[in-house]
Amino acid sequence: MPGPREPGQPAAAPAYTAPVAAQQPAPPAYEPPAYEQPSAERSLFEKRPEILIGLATAGGFVAAQVLGRMRGR
Repeated sequence: MPGPREPGQPAAAPAYTAPVAAQQPAPPAYEPPAYEQPSAERSLFEKRPEILIGLATAGGFVAAQVLGRMRGR
């Protein structure tokens, strides 16, 4: 901490700081994405997800019928 100034001395100038633009790091180099771009062609189940839900429901119904017959119902 500096001591008191004498009446004829100017105030100490602040230490030099570089302009803000010079302090910012350089932007990272371009890297390709880590994932593949989705293809324009979608499968039937992606276009119509209700088909997949219907198949799962029908499969569960058939499985319940088979298990019920095995138990003797």
